[in-house]
Amino acid sequence: MSVANPSTFLDLSQRLASECGVSGSGPSAVTGQTGESARLVNWIATRWMTIQRRHPDWHFLLVSPGVSFVTVAGQALYTPTQCGVTAGVVGQWKRDTFRCYLTASGTPTEIFLRYLDYDLWRDLYQYGTLRTTQVQPTVMTVTPNFSIGLQTPLAGYTITGDYFLAPVALTADSDVPTIPIQHIMGIVYGAMMDYGTFESAPEVYQRGLEGYLNTLAELEKNRLPEILAVGCL
Repeated sequence: MSVANPSTFLDLSQRLASECGVSGSGPSAVTGQTGESARLVNWIATRWMTIQRRHPDWHFLLVSPGVSFVTVAGQALYTPTQCGVTAGVVGQWKRDTFRCYLTASGTPTEIFLRYLDYDLWRDLYQYGTLRTTQVQPTVMTVTPNFSIGLQTPLAGYTITGDYFLAPVALTADSDVPTIPIQHIMGIVYGAMMDYGTFESAPEVYQRGLEGYLNTLAELEKNRLPEILAVGCL
């Protein structure tokens, strides 16, 4: 029986079976499967990862409010864990959202932190006496290991900023992709292309391709950062 409005990993796997004309109701679970059922589950899981990786700045991957942490005197670098995020969760920092305020005075003292390329930040602030000169941060960078870099700070400043999630795998029956529900069939359509290729079923592949491209076009129109012409700023 087809799942009319799929939302979970298991729903999507069963809907894929229906769309591909597989006999029966499809996988009964997403774990412990073999043969065709295992392939259906794996195609759904892989296609969801593919969609997430297509644009690391999808709106549905944005975490806002994001992190908030307090500076430690003399500590210029802060790992994601030290920023308050579980290791591996951050896919990309949203660099234009970082701000700083004196913790004791609160947000009325808040300023934006200007982003600097890592190499420039390193050569300006991790050099000579500036390595140890403690100041209020006014700039930030992202290091090669995704740490946040500041000018060597004084203690007692709160840093806030948003981030995009790293791609998250589907693993359990009840896992729900973060993609907006109106576009969730895009995962099924993409997996239909994988099925069609594997089974030499061009009609399934073609239906999947059309649905997948339409879904991606809608997502990229509505769920990516807006690009404004200079005259609109």
